[in-house]
Amino acid sequence: MSTIETTGKTIEDAVRSGLVRLGRMKDEVDIEVLEEPKSGFFGFGSKPAKVRITEKEGVPVVPAMESQLEEAEKTAAPEAAEPAVRVEAESLPQEDTVLAVPETAEAAEEAFTAEEAAAKAKAFLQEVLKNMGIDVVIEKMIKSDKVLLHLHGKNLGILIGKHGQTLDALQYLTNLTTNQGETTRHFIMLDVENYRHRREETLKQLAIRLANRVKKSGDRVVLEPMNGYERKIIHVTLQNDPQVRTESEGQDPYRHVVIYSQE
Repeated sequence: MSTIETTGKTIEDAVRSGLVRLGRMKDEVDIEVLEEPKSGFFGFGSKPAKVRITEKEGVPVVPAMESQLEEAEKTAAPEAAEPAVRVEAESLPQEDTVLAVPETAEAAEEAFTAEEAAAKAKAFLQEVLKNMGIDVVIEKMIKSDKVLLHLHGKNLGILIGKHGQTLDALQYLTNLTTNQGETTRHFIMLDVENYRHRREETLKQLAIRLANRVKKSGDRVVLEPMNGYERKIIHVTLQNDPQVRTESEGQDPYRHVVIYSQE
């Protein structure tokens, strides 16, 4: 029986975020409101709603989502102009693409292929989102180092959350379920209405703008906490700038990037 605490702009948002992380329906959990949301004064002093969600006894066990994204996000780090191996938007995937070439014919028959991983991940997502009453179309894109699943539909902002936190949680849970019991592992990356690309471009612009500030003032700049995938975007964006350097500091979930002047 798992218990988690989640936050959101409203109590409903916090509850929905928790349901995504646990992969549960509302009638399968007990909900306790810990903090009511506060709007603050002109945006200052505002606080999100906070709830505690506990799985009810007697319901099938689903692994609870924990903040353990670092290893998976490192695998998902952005690569320069990597070509897509295959792009499909069909409802039933074809099981014919193998990313890792087995050493023997017997291993080839037993290997867990990227197509099979995509099908397993899609089935899991469709079941979870169906239980939440969310209709989506899932498009898959198989690359050399990951399987991308793009989710399309109406009002999917709830699946993103603040700075993609809900999306990261759902992505982790999908990877956990997809690779469970398999000898060959595949990294599954989720995206909602091209959010990942938009977020990446935003972070690149932010990195350049803050680096320019550091160059002018000579003072370091501390960015907000980010997951490993987003921190690497900052590092890669500024790695060739001789006037600044970047370092990741702190412990998860508060690990963040600091930009220093090299002068």
